[in-house]
Amino acid sequence: MGSQGRAEIPGRVREARVKDLDRVAALWSAITEHHAPLDPLWTMRAAVGDELRALLADLQREPTVAIFVYEDRDDLPGMCIVRIDRSPPILEETRRAEITDIGVREDRRRQGIASVLLGEALHWVDGQRVSRVEVQVARANAEGQAFWRARGFDPLMDVLHKRL
Repeated sequence: MGSQGRAEIPGRVREARVKDLDRVAALWSAITEHHAPLDPLWTMRAAVGDELRALLADLQREPTVAIFVYEDRDDLPGMCIVRIDRSPPILEETRRAEITDIGVREDRRRQGIASVLLGEALHWVDGQRVSRVEVQVARANAEGQAFWRARGFDPLMDVLHKRL
């Protein structure tokens, strides 16, 4: 059994390599498409593949960002992006982490992959000497809400928006 009482899963988590970015971009697109029915805000523009890959390449070069993939043989069914941000300098806590994206391809969900990715992201954040991690979850995303809350993430703020 794994460290969280779960049977070991066959793959492993590692940092993404340049050669992985096309597959990471495909996963990121799938995550976005999964959210689109929740709100039009997540409707992706057409033909953003090159732009998305360039964004991932830029993120990968940032020392305050880590892109993790779950690798099972030659398959990459899951990914996680985490970054370290500076808090306003008036606060005692000057740095925080944010998991900006985590997702698992639909055919591989509910196998523990997202939990393993999260564990690696939290380990990386701890290694950066950051003690708090934030995540934004759509209120309408019941599956995502349940995932994060089951792992000890609590509400902090409401993000309000208004369409004009």
